[in-house]
Amino acid sequence: MKTLLLLLLALATPTWAAAPADNAADWYYPAWLAEAPHAPVFQVRDTVNKYGRYASEPKVITLKDLIKFHGHFCGGLVEGATALRVAFDRLFPGEMIDRTDLIIASNNSACGGDVAAYLTGARARFGSHLIDPKLKESDFVVKRLSTGRAVRVVINAATYPHDVRSQMKKIESGKFEPADIDRFQDLQWAYAKKLVSRPAIESVDVTVNPDYAWPEPPCKDLGKRKDNEFKNVSEAH
Repeated sequence: MKTLLLLLLALATPTWAAAPADNAADWYYPAWLAEAPHAPVFQVRDTVNKYGRYASEPKVITLKDLIKFHGHFCGGLVEGATALRVAFDRLFPGEMIDRTDLIIASNNSACGGDVAAYLTGARARFGSHLIDPKLKESDFVVKRLSTGRAVRVVINAATYPHDVRSQMKKIESGKFEPADIDRFQDLQWAYAKKLVSRPAIESVDVTVNPDYAWPEPPCKDLGKRKDNEFKNVSEAH
């Protein structure tokens, strides 16, 4: 069913449709997640190559791609993708997500931070992925540079996984039994199933143009990213 939905999504946008993504279940990507009706899918726009123009077609990114990048499937990964799905719907309504046109602030969560970097194209070393310890694990501020519009998205109070966080703290304390590791996985999977069983907006609070003080870049000035600067150059004649 999910593969069919991905195909229909591509067919519904013929002017910039991408080929269906690899969304087949695998040992690290359970079938229930691959077939989930509301697992977030992202169509992103990049450049063709270094110093290249915009690509004419998008890439399709699924949770499977995020798992490959991050290293494992977890509740935090699905949580971050769910929150950012809502952010992109506000910043790019009816459009591809332009990964050359974004800046993001996130917590230093391993899971949420990886999702933020992969989906936005932002990088800490170039000052476009900012780390803010005041933000929660499920809390992101995203800005579209070309329009100046920003949104803040966070998992809402009714959805926030208190049981997952409590179990995580127990494990991090060092005072746990082997069974606690298995319980933590079960809790994360139950949380992920909840998120992908309904539209993302039902799990997320969103604030447009929030009153937010952007933090300083986490890295020293290592130079500006330049490989996307020529994306709007006209075609040669």
